[in-house]
Amino acid sequence: MSNIVFVTGATGNIGSLVVAGLLARDVKVRALVHSEEKAPALRDQGVEVFVGDFTDAAILDQAIAGADRVFSLTPPNPDQVAQANAITAAALRASNRPHIVRMSVIKSNTAAPTRISAQHGEIDKVLKESGLPVTFLKPHFFMQNTLMGAESVGDHGALYHSMGDGKIGIIDVRDIAAVAIEVLTTDGHEGKGYTLTGPESISFAQIGRQLAEALGKDVNVVAVPVDAARESMTGLGFPQWMADAFGEYFEAYSNNYGDFFTDDVQNITGTAARSYRDFASDFAGAFG
Repeated sequence: MSNIVFVTGATGNIGSLVVAGLLARDVKVRALVHSEEKAPALRDQGVEVFVGDFTDAAILDQAIAGADRVFSLTPPNPDQVAQANAITAAALRASNRPHIVRMSVIKSNTAAPTRISAQHGEIDKVLKESGLPVTFLKPHFFMQNTLMGAESVGDHGALYHSMGDGKIGIIDVRDIAAVAIEVLTTDGHEGKGYTLTGPESISFAQIGRQLAEALGKDVNVVAVPVDAARESMTGLGFPQWMADAFGEYFEAYSNNYGDFFTDDVQNITGTAARSYRDFASDFAGAFG
């Protein structure tokens, strides 16, 4: 049982759930945020908050000192490798060498066809060679990503995508967080990696049908060329680096790069991973 867990990415979709779950298990939580504006909500929950950047060595040293485990999560961006490696370096400087639970991605590899997966390959390699106790969590494509289509589904019943007929083992972030909480609060996970998916591998055509069932209305699944999707994302304000990164994933998934699923969620938590039907039912209101 961990007494102190340091969480990065604590205000994000996964990190916020991890923080809440740890607190529910009476774990003392520390968190890193990048601005003071994000700190009060965490402090109100009883979290010890540190304000600074991933590469602020002094802040990281303070936050990690005495922590039993570290939930290392960094957002996709051009500097992600340096940010994640800074967390690892701080853990190496800590006298008690905490257990790192690293949020990686499926098929992380320096030779991966997507820049984000390649970044994680570099990060994972450094962690493996560090000698620190480490557990890798490697989640698949998030079900919550389909909420980006909520407006078009609600407005004119269309779900746009750029993955062709490719299938993916899509997963609910709530299940990712549940695994993280279990790994952070129980023993026996050191040196292991868990590939986290939903209970099946499905195409966007199937996703559209399951969403239609939940909403009780027709959902027209519309294929969009990858280049057009990139232009749309930049038009919505996405940085070019991120739009290109998504485009690489779209191309890879179109070729069934993500056509697989595992039982790791159930094996670790004791509860079956949510299906997309479950997700669509829970979030039907968001789709209008």
